[in-house]
Amino acid sequence: MTESDPDALETLRTVGSEFEAHTLVAVLREEGIEAHVFAAMHASLPLGQHRFGVPVQVRRADLERAHAALEKNATDSVDLDWDEVDVGEREDQLPLTPVNRMPLLARIGFAVAVAVVVLTVAAKMISWML
Repeated sequence: MTESDPDALETLRTVGSEFEAHTLVAVLREEGIEAHVFAAMHASLPLGQHRFGVPVQVRRADLERAHAALEKNATDSVDLDWDEVDVGEREDQLPLTPVNRMPLLARIGFAVAVAVVVLTVAAKMISWML
């Protein structure tokens, strides 16, 4: 491959996680641009956190189109007016804020557990005194 080979892979962007890289690949593929994630060398790192980033690569011939596709996607997502989005109706009647009281059964269980701990400590202390 030469320096001007249109099929050579170029790094379009380096992102912080494999998830983010695959998200960009999905956006590019939707625009008809083949893209690749090379994260195998980072597989030993915990939870997909990559010290030097995860490269997203495209063919050199698609590089400008790929930049434009990502820019268009970013612009389109900023223009989303969430007040106009229909999220549907709730299917439950549960309160939106949690109730601050512990349920009765949980309070009884807590009281029993505290009593068992107190009685165990008291019995140990009594046995030490004897």
